[in-house]
Amino acid sequence: MDDLAAHQRAQEVFGEVLANVTSEQFDLPTPCEEWTVKGLIDHMLTGNQRVQSRAGREPVALPDGLLAAHAAAAAGAHAVFAAPDGLTRLFDLPIGTLPGKAFIGVRTGDAFMHAWDLARATGQPSDLDPEVAEHVLAFSRRGITPELRGPGRPFGEEQPCPPGASAADRLAAYLGRSVT
Repeated sequence: MDDLAAHQRAQEVFGEVLANVTSEQFDLPTPCEEWTVKGLIDHMLTGNQRVQSRAGREPVALPDGLLAAHAAAAAGAHAVFAAPDGLTRLFDLPIGTLPGKAFIGVRTGDAFMHAWDLARATGQPSDLDPEVAEHVLAFSRRGITPELRGPGRPFGEEQPCPPGASAADRLAAYLGRSVT
């Protein structure tokens, strides 16, 4: 799958799950222990805004309403990666300097995995776009080293996953989330 298409689809998946979240669910915990539902949504909005900032762009203004804000922030981030140099330019990130091709993979994984987190937290189906899940899983298997796993690190230890689990659940387990 093309990296730009995967990023676009992951952002769309997040938006589709977000569309079914109610304000009454904002304080619910998510599989990401550090975030509530609202905190996770805010993390996605600010993450998409930071993509624009890291490219030297002024982030797009976010309209009222979470769906509209997500759509605007996601489009702004996608425009950075879709620019002629978007996948080849270097981005200075807290984890180091990455080429756009790696950064888009990180952001695609973040959007998709947090869509899964949001779905799980709010009782929605979490068997999300299998093609994007497989794309993110392949990217993750290439990039996640043992040094990135464990307490205080970006990823937990890989968790067990039942046979026949969906691609999204297999990805979640690989990234350290309990899927049972």
